[in-house]
Amino acid sequence: MAVKRTFTLLEIVLALAIFSVIATLAGSILFSSQQGWSVVRESSAELETLQRLDRIADTAFRNAIPFHWPDENNRNVQLFRGKPAFLRLAYLHRVNDPAEGGLRFLELCREESELVARYRRYPIIADQDGECRREVIASGVRRLAFSYAFRENGEIAWQPEFDAEAAETIPAAIRMDVEFENGRQVSFLRRTAGNSAVSSYGKFREETYGRR
Repeated sequence: MAVKRTFTLLEIVLALAIFSVIATLAGSILFSSQQGWSVVRESSAELETLQRLDRIADTAFRNAIPFHWPDENNRNVQLFRGKPAFLRLAYLHRVNDPAEGGLRFLELCREESELVARYRRYPIIADQDGECRREVIASGVRRLAFSYAFRENGEIAWQPEFDAEAAETIPAAIRMDVEFENGRQVSFLRRTAGNSAVSSYGKFREETYGRR
């Protein structure tokens, strides 16, 4: 007759202890993996945001040009509007379709905690002009500030607002400072296309051909 063997209390305690150690190790590994994945995901999202901001600066700021268009009173006005926290401009764009032309029109501003771009293929004149495509460029934005470069007594100066109607042109360069809610600050500075005739490089200054 076979004798049925049962587990002793000591064996049960040892088995539970081993199982607890394995479960703790597995939980730690899973937690570390989750934390690592969260860090990777946050870094990836942050990198994508910076790439979008850099793309805006490269595409719109660098190719910005002066552009006049009739307003509601049929008065020809400069489309560019440079405010401390608002920017509207026209910029050169590659021609994808001859019917679309080679210009695009863009507005950038902060709405609550988002940096928002509004753009379309024909001029934006009035504030909150309809039929614009809206895109969130960055979230978690605490502060958005623009500054504009202009020539003063032969030197480059910066100001937080640019009166394009009085100047009849656009700034020589545009700077965009973005501060996020996590405390990170980034800046993007690009020279505009509309002032390429005004230039200096170290000790070298622009020259007018034919000048005696």
